[in-house]
Amino acid sequence: MNILLLGPQGSGKGTQARRISDEYGIPHISSGELYRHAIASGSELGRQVEPILAAGHLVPDDITIPLIRDEIERTDEGFILDGYPRNLAQAEALDEMLEQIGRPLDAVLLLHVHDGVARERLLKRAELEGRADDTPEAIERRLDNYHQHTEPVVEHYRAPGKLVQVHADRPIDEVWSEIADALSAVEARA
Repeated sequence: MNILLLGPQGSGKGTQARRISDEYGIPHISSGELYRHAIASGSELGRQVEPILAAGHLVPDDITIPLIRDEIERTDEGFILDGYPRNLAQAEALDEMLEQIGRPLDAVLLLHVHDGVARERLLKRAELEGRADDTPEAIERRLDNYHQHTEPVVEHYRAPGKLVQVHADRPIDEVWSEIADALSAVEARA
């Protein structure tokens, strides 16, 4: 199953993606995790993306698209994509790339959460994990970026009928239950 998770930062995409990965045995591909790993390893990619992420900006497409493609092509089991696409151009590039490699999306899950809840979760994450990219200023920029650039991606995937909205303001297990029901319906259609 090829799954895309959408939603603002703090909506629980990473948490739910890991659970889907565990339950369905498919790899979780997170652009943010790939970037953080590159930064921690001190690689050229890490040095390139670190100041971009610290400022709360989006990593340019010419860096992200090949990185995502490489990760998707490494797996035959399907994938859960989290953190990409962040804008309409990326969504169109993703669609084109998936078509080229014969790996179309089976489901697009939108984890909908209100900004206040997202802010609260991100500030708590910063406190617990020491994430440098979760400063109040960076959080505001990322939420603004989400509303301005990523919300059109939601409409892009709503049109072909692949989008399932999940109410992510709730506790983790309740969100998981809604996701599991949605994925069961996707499997039944396949």
